[in-house]
Amino acid sequence: MRIRANRSLARAPRRSGGAGLFEVPRLEELVADPDKVRVLDAHTTRVLRKQAIVALNLLYDHELEREHADANGAAARRDRLLGVEEAAVKLGVTTDWLYRHHKDLPFTVRHGRPVRFSELGIEQYIRKRRG
Repeated sequence: MRIRANRSLARAPRRSGGAGLFEVPRLEELVADPDKVRVLDAHTTRVLRKQAIVALNLLYDHELEREHADANGAAARRDRLLGVEEAAVKLGVTTDWLYRHHKDLPFTVRHGRPVRFSELGIEQYIRKRRG
């Protein structure tokens, strides 16, 4: 739902005292000149309040998305590839076992001939196994 504040018409009293149609002031206009609030009727006030709430919700959603993206980006940057020896120690298995089973493990990374293992993948694997 898109609300266009600067083009909507609303009832507001004219300076002469009669009722008429005026453009609804934008929220930034109200912030700049708070006296404009005094001439708004109840309907216009509700419209502006809804617009403000929608704007706040959009800003909060945007902020949450950025925080989520930053958290995921930081996690991806922290990941490092481990050699067979380091991965075996972290998993508590022998290097021979790791070589035999590396194709079945979800954290195996093949880049050319050497076999490497995602450190974050190993940690996630261990957490899932613990339950």
